[in-house]
Amino acid sequence: MDDRGCFHTEPEEVSNNNCIIDVPLDFELEHRGLGYLYFSNMKKYKHKIAQYLADKNEEDSYQDLLKRSVRTALELKRRNITRDDIVMICSYNHKNSCIPFIASTFLRVPVASLDPTLSLMDTTHLMNEVKPKIIFVVPEALKLIETSLNETGVDAEIVVFGNSDVYAEFSDFLQSNEKEDNFIPESVTSLRETAVIFFSSGTTGLPKGIMTSHYALVCQAIMLKNCEMHVNAVNLTYASLYWISAVLFLSVSILCGAGRVVCRYSNSKITWFLIEKYKVTSLALAPTLVSDLIKGGRPDAVDTSSLLSCVVGGGSVSATQMNQIRDLLPGTFVFLAYGQTEVAGILTIFQLNQVSHTLALHYKPESSGKPVAGIAYKVVDLETGKLCGPNEKGELRVKTDYVMNGYYGRDSSDSFDSDGWLRTGDIVYYDEEQCFFVVDRIKEMLKYKSWHVPPAMIEQIIVSHPAVNRAVVIGIPNEEDGDHPMALVMVNTMFNGDVHPEDIEIFVAERVPDRMKLRGGVKFIDSIPLTPSGKVKRRDIREMVQQGLI
Repeated sequence: MDDRGCFHTEPEEVSNNNCIIDVPLDFELEHRGLGYLYFSNMKKYKHKIAQYLADKNEEDSYQDLLKRSVRTALELKRRNITRDDIVMICSYNHKNSCIPFIASTFLRVPVASLDPTLSLMDTTHLMNEVKPKIIFVVPEALKLIETSLNETGVDAEIVVFGNSDVYAEFSDFLQSNEKEDNFIPESVTSLRETAVIFFSSGTTGLPKGIMTSHYALVCQAIMLKNCEMHVNAVNLTYASLYWISAVLFLSVSILCGAGRVVCRYSNSKITWFLIEKYKVTSLALAPTLVSDLIKGGRPDAVDTSSLLSCVVGGGSVSATQMNQIRDLLPGTFVFLAYGQTEVAGILTIFQLNQVSHTLALHYKPESSGKPVAGIAYKVVDLETGKLCGPNEKGELRVKTDYVMNGYYGRDSSDSFDSDGWLRTGDIVYYDEEQCFFVVDRIKEMLKYKSWHVPPAMIEQIIVSHPAVNRAVVIGIPNEEDGDHPMALVMVNTMFNGDVHPEDIEIFVAERVPDRMKLRGGVKFIDSIPLTPSGKVKRRDIREMVQQGLI
């Protein structure tokens, strides 16, 4: 840490009173873009296993994966898909779910993914945000996509992963092509070009498209490889390509020639089985699955000796839970990592090739790790904006070339402070050893089982009830789920006694996706604490609820 309270990793240079980091990465193979990184490494590792298809008990080599990706790219090109278009995927994990993604990077075409479990409300909004030219969809999500297209009026071609009498089938994209043997991915003119559009909610409202560059994704993949997380053998993560964690693990697996275990469903029983069967070396878990594994316990005689690292991310996990999951995985480095989609992934992590890091992660189970190369950090006081020292809580702000190219079709200037630092919206602190701890979110956004839940949307639904005057939704911390939405409601005086908290809960449940239900309950209050400028004091309200004052 320098005398201005800014963190940086070597090598560095200082300019304009800000910490600037020069990342020492070799781009000999990567300067042509993410697609070329995929292409060259898939050729390099062509005889290695790329995918262990757990649902079918099959294996898929890099040679076959590359061939299908090239054929799909050529077919996309034949259908006049260009860099001015957007390719969209709506799929759970299966043998070919990553093929349109890889093929799009070969053509420098931005690609975006949806999760099939998204609500119609979310899907329709995201469809309208990016207006894709073509959508690859699993049959189970076909009705969802059809309805969304009809509601938005977006003119997009549908391609089905499976059989269809109405739409093109993905098998059409896998036919042999005379040009495939001489295929070379298109090179980017700048690594700053947008490669992928991820979706993430801001502080309020519906999700926005985060434009992520080739440079950011390549750097993050190399950084993960250099962390020695044992990602060079067999990796397991259940996230679909909707999540940036899935893209990072796909990228680092290809970079290392590692195999990915591909499985549609996830639960504790399946996880134990997959670790043992495929000799998984690196595992990525969401907090909800950590809870499931702890509750289910470790099966007798299961062999997890292959598992060398287990990284937990996507939400908060208590020290108690971290120690419990470590007890279930003896001999495994189990640790937290912290990141944001706006910076293409990791912000802090422990590097397992450094003794000081491995000691720190052991003794500090709630720490999310240390700073990584390529990012400058500062923690500022919420009230004064002054730099915070060790063990002082404040908002984390970062400067990095990994930062997003902005929100697709939207202004992103509010995401940065006047000096160009990205506002993470997270309250953190760091200790004397530069280990970071994520305390809370400034953002009003809640997180339920790794899904973002916008309180403002729930509030709008609540106040549409004729008996409601005002409403505030806060998150009640839950060790297993993250946040349980709770509503504090001011009832119109004419309805006093005629409406009950349960009525509001039912009213909301009938109108929102499952993750937005009021699991924290409803409390009726006489007034809502406000700031002098009229803003709701959400943090004060949450503290009062937790202290039993409301």
